[in-house]
Amino acid sequence: MQETDPVAEPGMRDRKKARTRGAIRTAAFDLFEEQGFERTTVQQICHRADIAHRTFFRYYPAKEALLFGWGFGQVFLDAFGAAPAGLDLWAALDHALTSTDGQLEEPAEHTARRRRLRREHLGVQSVHNYALISIDAFTLRVTDLAAERLGTDPATDLRPVAFAAMFGGIVRRHVLIAPDGNLLSAWTEAFQDVLPPPRTD
Repeated sequence: MQETDPVAEPGMRDRKKARTRGAIRTAAFDLFEEQGFERTTVQQICHRADIAHRTFFRYYPAKEALLFGWGFGQVFLDAFGAAPAGLDLWAALDHALTSTDGQLEEPAEHTARRRRLRREHLGVQSVHNYALISIDAFTLRVTDLAAERLGTDPATDLRPVAFAAMFGGIVRRHVLIAPDGNLLSAWTEAFQDVLPPPRTD
């Protein structure tokens, strides 16, 4: 019986998953451009990508998710969580923005195409609602990570919640209100500029 390489096998699975995810994404983007978001069905995407219907939902929870990338915000969350322990919350945020180049989505050549399609279809109610759900989930994760950094419980200490709410508001503005505007880092810098100086008493 042929033995499998325990190291190579996970790598092969990851590459296969990446190819399937890419096929789904390309098929969906092509269809969105050809006939519009609302007229495109998951079944049509599956047919174009040559995958089973159930396979689609192993990669994306809904058609709308394709406009927000795989694991929306996870690139930033990973960078924020990995910031040096000695940094305060805003310094850790700056570290994450620098290391991700201010991106919330995976850095890849298809990101610009996704953002363009997202801008075009933000007026679709289901897309708008999915954006709100994604941003809320992202904000909750920022709360958890901020609490871990402070070593505190957000149920009794409002600082992680307040910080996440402020940054979540920036992300909401960046994604929903001004998708053609400045980078996320520019919004963050503007927000920090209007914050009062820290108290010394």
